[in-house]
Amino acid sequence: MKKKFSIISILALIFLCKSVNLYADNIFIVKKINNEIITNIDLKKEFNYLIALNPKLKNLKENELLKIAEDSLIREKIKLIEINKFEFLKELESKIVVENNIDRIISNLGLTDQEEFAIYLNDFGTSVSEVKEKITIEVMWNQLIGSKFNNKININKQKLLTQIKEDNLDKSKINEYELSEITFNADNQNDYTNKVSQIYSSIKNEGFANTASKFSVSETSKIGGYIGKIKENQLSEIIRNELSLISINEQTKPIKIGTNFIILQVESKSVIEQEINIDDILENLIVYETNKQYENFSQIYFNKVKMNILENEQ
Repeated sequence: MKKKFSIISILALIFLCKSVNLYADNIFIVKKINNEIITNIDLKKEFNYLIALNPKLKNLKENELLKIAEDSLIREKIKLIEINKFEFLKELESKIVVENNIDRIISNLGLTDQEEFAIYLNDFGTSVSEVKEKITIEVMWNQLIGSKFNNKININKQKLLTQIKEDNLDKSKINEYELSEITFNADNQNDYTNKVSQIYSSIKNEGFANTASKFSVSETSKIGGYIGKIKENQLSEIIRNELSLISINEQTKPIKIGTNFIILQVESKSVIEQEINIDDILENLIVYETNKQYENFSQIYFNKVKMNILENEQ
């Protein structure tokens, strides 16, 4: 067992044991969304689960983390309500995607395999199977978005080919960025101004990862907004331009992507060699642009479902 793993577990246990009010014997309903309920026990488990995935969260105040946990559960319940309307989703293959997401979480935590992950999660009162259930909800949601908006994805291949040539993305040496993100949306200019101010203030005082957990609407919010390593020729032109203006541990200004805005932080940057293959570079750009469009449709659809549910409860 890694020494690093042991230290993280011990610190987490100390932090969790201090949160005595979460361990009350009485069970009560915190929130009700249609027929889905959230109890104080659910909130406790989500609280622990989020810290397990992003140990930096233990630096936040307890009331802030409880709010993040409640918001996370509300998003999950809303998605589950909508998913349950579509029988075909239960028949789609999702095991491989779920396993790939589990492997990514294990890697982000510096662990080696699911056995070590299971031991780690046990200290937080959860299990690998429970994490897989949560990931499965996200996978099924993404499958739903894919089924609804597949014919609305618009990719201009010729424009991307022109970008590859004009921006010299087919050179033998290129930049590779390790990135984290905060994705947010705004109802109007005042809402945008307030959110931007709050986000940058939070980054300064609490760090990027904790700020992502508090403000980001992206699925990566549960792991502190971490995206991972990505080559510059896999990114859109506007993002490449913004990244070229900042250094490691700095953030971009908000970048408009569809109806959302994204703030990126550079965790590390290196120059790597690549085989020059225009078809592969084009395919990577297509995948990136497609994913961004799906994310945009996902947020629009989620907001619509959420609004309908909340209106029906009034």
